[in-house]
Amino acid sequence: MVKNSFSKCIDFFLKWRYLWGLIAFIVGLSLNLHGSSISNWNNYGVTELTNGQQMKTVNQYSKGDQINILSELKHWVSYPPKSDGTIIGYPRMIRTDEWLVQTPFFISQANTGAKLVNKSYGLSGQNMVISYNAPVKDISVIGKPFNWGFLFLGPTKGLSWYWCSKIILMLLLAFEFSMIITKKNKLLSTIGSFWITYTPAIQWWCMQHLGDVVFYSLAIMVLIHHFFNTKSVIKKIGLVSLLVASIIGFVLVIYPAFQVPFAYLILGFFIIEFVNYLKKKKFHLIDFTLITTTLIASLGVIGWTLYRSSDALKLTLNTLYPGHRESFGGNFPISHFSDLFLSFIIPFKIPSFINQVEASSSIGLLIPILVLIPFLFFMKNLKENYFGIFMSIYTFFLFIYTFVGVPKILAKVTLFTYVTSARSWQALSVISVFASIWLISYLWREKNRIYKWLLLTTSTLLMVGLTWLTSKDLNVIGYIGKKYLIALALLYIVIVAMAIFRQRLVFTILIMGAIIISGFTVNPVVKGMSVITDKKVSTEISKLVKADKEARWVTEGSLYNYPQMFGAKTINSVRFYPDVKLMNQLDPNHKMEKYWNRYSHMQVFLTKDNLTMDSPVPDVLTIHLNESGLSKTKVKYILSYRDLNKEFGNDFKLIYGPDKDGNSIYQYTK
Repeated sequence: MVKNSFSKCIDFFLKWRYLWGLIAFIVGLSLNLHGSSISNWNNYGVTELTNGQQMKTVNQYSKGDQINILSELKHWVSYPPKSDGTIIGYPRMIRTDEWLVQTPFFISQANTGAKLVNKSYGLSGQNMVISYNAPVKDISVIGKPFNWGFLFLGPTKGLSWYWCSKIILMLLLAFEFSMIITKKNKLLSTIGSFWITYTPAIQWWCMQHLGDVVFYSLAIMVLIHHFFNTKSVIKKIGLVSLLVASIIGFVLVIYPAFQVPFAYLILGFFIIEFVNYLKKKKFHLIDFTLITTTLIASLGVIGWTLYRSSDALKLTLNTLYPGHRESFGGNFPISHFSDLFLSFIIPFKIPSFINQVEASSSIGLLIPILVLIPFLFFMKNLKENYFGIFMSIYTFFLFIYTFVGVPKILAKVTLFTYVTSARSWQALSVISVFASIWLISYLWREKNRIYKWLLLTTSTLLMVGLTWLTSKDLNVIGYIGKKYLIALALLYIVIVAMAIFRQRLVFTILIMGAIIISGFTVNPVVKGMSVITDKKVSTEISKLVKADKEARWVTEGSLYNYPQMFGAKTINSVRFYPDVKLMNQLDPNHKMEKYWNRYSHMQVFLTKDNLTMDSPVPDVLTIHLNESGLSKTKVKYILSYRDLNKEFGNDFKLIYGPDKDGNSIYQYTK
C-alpha cells in the first residue's frame, strides 16, 4: 500500500517534471540565485562597500589538515544569506576561470551592448565568441540559451538565468537520456538525472567547456532519438529546430579537447538510431528533407559565425601558448585512479598537492565496466544493447588513450591529437557515468547470479588493489587519511554490490548520498551580485566611465579583469589571443613576441625603467610599462594599489582612494 502510494507520487512528479522545472526556474530567477564564485573578488583585493564596511568571503570552514564535519555542517547553509550573498556552500577560489575570467566577460557584455567585439578589452577589442562563448547579439545566440538573460535582463538577472537554466535543463535532459539507455526505468532515470548533472567533473567545470559540451551532447542525442521515434511531422519539425540550436551550441564551444571525445559518442548514438530506423523501413522523404535542413541551417549559422570570427581564430591558433598542441595520449599517472576517492573530499578540503579542478572525476562504475569488456559480446539481447556496448568499448578506448596512448597515425586520423590525456580522463569520467547507468539497468534485467557474483568478485579485488596502491601515495593518503580511504573503498564496494544485485532501496540511498557529497557540494548557491555592484571602487569606475566612455584605462596588479565589467576600456585584461594593435605600439619590432603571443592574464606594473615583458608562467604576461608606454597608448586612468603621485610625480593625479583595500584611481595628465 505504502509502496504503491510512493510510486504514484513519483509518477505524478515525473509526469509534470517540465512544469516543476519551470517553477524552479522562475523562483530561482526571481530570487537572483546563481552558482558563481564571483564573491572571491573579496579575497582578491576588493572588499569595501559603498557604506564603508568591508565584505568577507570564506573558502573553507575546516581548519588545518583535518575535515571538521560538525563545523562544515554548521556553516554550510546560511539563511538569511551571508554578507556576500552565499546561502549554501562556499565560493571556490580555485575557479578563477569562472569568477575572474568568464563571469566578468559576461557581465561586461551585458553592460556594453553584447557586441561581437567588446572594445573594453585592449586597443583591438576582443572577440567574445572566442572568449568563453560570452553573450553576443547575433544569430549564433540561438544555440546559447543560457546567455539570453544577459541580453535582455541585465547582469544580475542574466547571471541567475545562466545558472538556473543550465542546471534545471541539464537535470531534465539527463533524465530523458537515462530513460533512453535504461529502456524507461524511471527509478534509474531519476537517479541518472542527478548522477549525470552532479558528476564532480561537470560541476567543477560547470560554467566552462565540459559543462557545455555535456549539455549539448545530451540534447543532441535525446533529440535524435525522439526524431526517429515519433510519427508526427509537427513534432519532428519542433525536434529539428531544437537540434539545430543544439548543434550550433556544441560546435561553438570551440574546445576540441572535450568536443572530439563527445562527438564520437554522438556519432555512435546517431548511427545506431539511424540503422534501427532504416530497418523498420520508416524512412520517408520528409525525414530526408528535415535532416538536410537541419544540417544546412546549423552549418550555415556556424559557418557565418566562424567567418566573422576568423581573424580572432587565426590569432588564437597561432599563439605560442596554447596554440595547436598535439597529443597522442598516455603519460598520465595511473595514480589518478585515486581521483575516485578524492572526489568525496575535495569539496571540503583544499589539497596542496593537486588542483581541485584537475582532480575532479566521477563516482561511476568504471571498474565493473572495464571488467565487463571481455563478456560484452556474449550478452543476451545483444541487438537491444548496442549503444550500451558501444559506450563500454568506447570507455575502454578512452582508458587506453589516457594511460597508454595510441599510434600517432590513429590520433591524427581520429582528431584525438586535440585531446590531451588530462581532458580525455575527464571525458572518460563523464562517459563512464553514462555507461554505469546503462550497465545497472542491464544487470537489473539479468537473471544469471553466477555471472553477477563473478563481476562483483573481480570488481572487489580490483578495488582492493586500487586502495592498496592509493595507500602508498604519500600525498593522497596524507590528504585523505587511512580511515577515510578504507571507508570510501568499502562504500564503493557496497554500492557496486547493491547495483549488481538489484537492491534498489539501499543502492538509491547510497548513490544519492555519494552524488550529494561529491557533486552537489561543489558550487555554492548565491543570491544576487551585490558583491560586485555595491563595491565602492565599482561605483567610482562606473561614474568615470559614464563621464568619459572613450577614456583608456590600465590596471596595476591583480585587478586586470575588473574595470571592464563596468565598461572601462582597459588595455590589459585576460586575452584569449594577442592584442595586435597594443603590441604594435609597445613592441613594434616584435622582439618580445615570445612573451605576449599567448593566452594571457596581463599584469601591468608601472616602472621608471625601460619597457619590458616576461611570462613567469605560461598563462601570465607581465608588462613593466613606463610613462612613454602610457603616452603611446593614450591611457587616461590608472587603477593601482600604489601611491603613484609619490613614486612618479605630479603627472599622476589622485582622483579616488586609497580605499580600505588600498585601491586608488589616478588620472594621467601628461
